[in-house]
Amino acid sequence: MDPTEDTFDSQSGSSHAPDLGSTAPPIIIDDEPEEVAMRERPPMDDEMDITPMIDMTFLLLIFFILTSKMTGEKSYEVPAAKNGSSIATKNCVMITVQRGNGDTPLVTKEDGGIFSDDPEQQSAEITEYVQLQLETGGKTEVLIRAEGNVTAKQLKKVEQAIGEVLEEGKMINLAVSEVGK
Repeated sequence: MDPTEDTFDSQSGSSHAPDLGSTAPPIIIDDEPEEVAMRERPPMDDEMDITPMIDMTFLLLIFFILTSKMTGEKSYEVPAAKNGSSIATKNCVMITVQRGNGDTPLVTKEDGGIFSDDPEQQSAEITEYVQLQLETGGKTEVLIRAEGNVTAKQLKKVEQAIGEVLEEGKMINLAVSEVGK
């Protein structure tokens, strides 16, 4: 029998390992780990590649252009006013504002007199007229009668001119009439 072969005892059911003697070298356990040489990292690039981000931006832009509806601004019919507070016109300085050329409105007095077309001159005339009517005409309020096609910018200029002479707390009343009625 070869001493390097395993033997099996059929009666006891156990196997016996051969005795190899002291031919294997002893295992030495070293408590100190060996230093492993780490490979150096390449230097980091300071700039970031933004090409993918630009690609995504253009893809989104194209998507929204293709899926959006290019329609003009919708116009809505504004219903006529059904109620409002009434004021006594005999106590009011009445000024009528109509749409003029450009930014300057056509402004007329209660008696039909027309204010200047020059914006600065018109503002000064309105201020003077309202002040005179409030002081000597027995008027207590101001009423602006504006046509429906007067722009907000034109109306604001008239309101500012009137506001220069009104006392604190006094209101400017505004009446808007539909064009052609």
